[in-house]
Amino acid sequence: MEENVGFILGNPQRERVLRVLSSKGKMTTERIAKVEHIPLQAIKRIMNEMSERGIIKDEGGSWNLTEMGREVDKEIKKRA
Repeated sequence: MEENVGFILGNPQRERVLRVLSSKGKMTTERIAKVEHIPLQAIKRIMNEMSERGIIKDEGGSWNLTEMGREVDKEIKKRA
């Protein structure tokens, strides 16, 4: 898990995506891009990277945190 914490903290946009999914729950790629004011192409790349690491998962066109994602979020919040 420590590796995933470092992965998220290594990029402010990834951290913002993790926070928004943690606070608002399931969201589409387009909605995350709009809410966080991050270009759609960047969000698509970030979502793919986070999905490959098992931090988020696609649930019928919307993204949600996995159990690993919730653990990473909890650890990051403890460090804040």
